[in-house]
Amino acid sequence: MTSPLSTILGSLAGNPRTLPELSRHLGSSPEALEGMLRTLYAGGYVQEAVQGNGDCSCNGCSLKSMCRNFGDETPDFHLLRLTERGEKYLKRSL
Repeated sequence: MTSPLSTILGSLAGNPRTLPELSRHLGSSPEALEGMLRTLYAGGYVQEAVQGNGDCSCNGCSLKSMCRNFGDETPDFHLLRLTERGEKYLKRSL
């Protein structure tokens, strides 16, 4: 059986999502996910995917014309992605 935290990490693997997107994908309320996301964020398993943060930088990406984060301003929504630590945890839990 997969833990709820592993399920969240799996939903973010290779696909950064906003809280509402993640909520719809998992069939859960944003309020229910928020506490678990805080735990994952505090543990270094997820981070905000903003331009220039970790591997989510649009400077050299060929998909920058489609990226929600490309541009001069930080978007109003919070887009979450796995960190390297989150990816390693997810691989171990599968």
